[in-house]
Amino acid sequence: GTGTGTGTGTGTGTATSAGSATVTAGGDSSSSTKTSPTPVEEGEEEEAEEDGKDTHFVSFEGDRSRVVVIDKKATVLRWLLGKAWQSWHNKVWAACQLTPICAVLGPVSIVTTLVAYTCFVRDKGLFLIPGITGVGLWYNMLTSRSPRVLRILAKDFDMLFNIGNMIVWACCLSASFGWDERTVPVVLAVMMNAFLMVLVDATCSDFEYGGSRRIFLSFTTLMCFSGLVLDQGGLYNDVENIVWVFNTRDGFHATTAEAWEATNSTALADDGNTITLHTYLRSVGNTRVLFFAVFIATAAWASIYHPTECAILKNAARRSVIGGAQEEEVVEVPSTAAGTVPHEGSQELQYSLSTYQAEQEDTEEAPVSQQLNDERMALDAESEATVNGLGDDDEVIAFMPAEEIIIPDGPKRSMLCFLLRGNHRMAKRVNDFLEEHKDWGQIPGVIGFIIFMVALTEVIPLNLTWVGSVLNLPHTTRSFSKLNVQAVKLCISEPFDFMVPFVTLTVGSIGGMASFDFHPGCCAGFVCFEIFFITDILLGDADLAERAIRKVGSFVPLYTIVFIIFGSIYAMIVFGACPSASSVHELSFTFLKSHVKISFISMWARFMTTPLIFLAKFIFKVYMHGSDRAIVIKIPLVREVMSKGDLAAFLRSRDERRSRRRTRGTLAALSRRPASGSST
Repeated sequence: GTGTGTGTGTGTGTATSAGSATVTAGGDSSSSTKTSPTPVEEGEEEEAEEDGKDTHFVSFEGDRSRVVVIDKKATVLRWLLGKAWQSWHNKVWAACQLTPICAVLGPVSIVTTLVAYTCFVRDKGLFLIPGITGVGLWYNMLTSRSPRVLRILAKDFDMLFNIGNMIVWACCLSASFGWDERTVPVVLAVMMNAFLMVLVDATCSDFEYGGSRRIFLSFTTLMCFSGLVLDQGGLYNDVENIVWVFNTRDGFHATTAEAWEATNSTALADDGNTITLHTYLRSVGNTRVLFFAVFIATAAWASIYHPTECAILKNAARRSVIGGAQEEEVVEVPSTAAGTVPHEGSQELQYSLSTYQAEQEDTEEAPVSQQLNDERMALDAESEATVNGLGDDDEVIAFMPAEEIIIPDGPKRSMLCFLLRGNHRMAKRVNDFLEEHKDWGQIPGVIGFIIFMVALTEVIPLNLTWVGSVLNLPHTTRSFSKLNVQAVKLCISEPFDFMVPFVTLTVGSIGGMASFDFHPGCCAGFVCFEIFFITDILLGDADLAERAIRKVGSFVPLYTIVFIIFGSIYAMIVFGACPSASSVHELSFTFLKSHVKISFISMWARFMTTPLIFLAKFIFKVYMHGSDRAIVIKIPLVREVMSKGDLAAFLRSRDERRSRRRTRGTLAALSRRPASGSST
């Protein structure tokens, strides 16, 4: 296997392909050794490369078939004036713009209100002053809003959820004030201005959207957290701490915190067959305003770092498969009729990754599929009617989805490969085995939830909660191991749609475990349920398998069962159906001037409502739109102001940019990109 040669200037040597060759040149004592790969090693490398190849791409994109275009002058002000007063519109519009006096008086009234609540004010009528001075700011902002965009925002779940949070907070605080004059600035100064800040994407004012949007959103966030600290810290003066009490014998009634604590009652007192629950009214309001503050904080962050995108208006991303095993070649189909848009999950829009990877370099800039790029941006019916009624020089505002996100998927992109430090061959074998025997995990998982629920009631021994926890592990492991790493990053980067349910689920689970005195089996059950919820619900968009995207509505029955079990466990713990869930365990601490005491059952009841609502929203969206519509990952809308004559060219340029992103060369470059966490 070796050969040597000597000489004054040259050296000769022979070697087999399976060995090493050593060549010594005359006049030089150095030697070099080269090792050639054996045929077996070359075959293993090719097999490893084949195993790690990306199987398909998944596109996350907003709804391109419903681009919204509005007349820039079609504001709430013009709607209020009506057709008879159109000639007055320009004069009133100029007078009702965000003038400096209103921009100053609005924030001053809010700050003055919060400070005045901490002081003793003998004449409560003085609180009418900051309430009246705060009207100018929100009235100016209201007149610049677009009625069309307001109707769109009124259908958004996140918007309705947070507006409801502010209404609950205002009612709780006003009830603590006894519904006196101090309620006026709460409604007119704080709540109304907060509402209009949430509706900032509907403004037709360039100054408000471009210059002052990020300032107002940041200011609103600061005021929400400041009011939360002042109220929870007991710094508000002359406030009655109301407690709502419910029991199965007398129903609902309200009392004061002093009267309630004097009875030495606890959060859950069982007097014979009577179950008693209580909650502090101001604490409920503070929890709601905390969620609103987080929502506004995320909008402020988006307005600062993405100034051209809307802070609130977003579309649930549509997931579509590009390539994959189901289509091995481009399918030629008749072109669709004018005005119709093919669905991205349909067969004519698919292209096999293996087809274009084998093509020549000179075709890399060709589109992956002509049918795939024929999906053009289209206006909805109302926008078309609006555009047709305007002249070429009239200004319009267009709302359209931001750039799509294309993610490659394959064995080397999975979470299991990431945990195995890039061993994609092992990850592929494990994931294939788990997927082949997925029924072994799903059916025992449902049985495990039922065993866990029954064991909490102690109809069967409480220690059997361990059995329910163990039965949930196979399904949770399979679901987590196949998630796409890059898609997981997109999910956790959604601060409101992911982080809020995640944090409330974690805090609520801690409250549930503490109410059972941290029983090991109960702790294991709550932890397994939290992992299941995070993996299958909150990170469900990161499952980029073709089956998960194309099989519409397949997960509705499963998650409906999970919702019923989740709701049953929630109700059993809250209403005393679990004997071991004791209300004696409480969390007590002092915050500023307030002594806070909360039972762990109350912590469970208060925080678990948010993930329960989120699960109901998840089931509804999957049922209505199918599994190709993302739940957590959203695509923000881009707001562009232009003349009506430039609209067609602008939409065409957006379509061309999308087509360039879907060329074979671009997708091949994505496929060659190393997976996150894999070794190279």
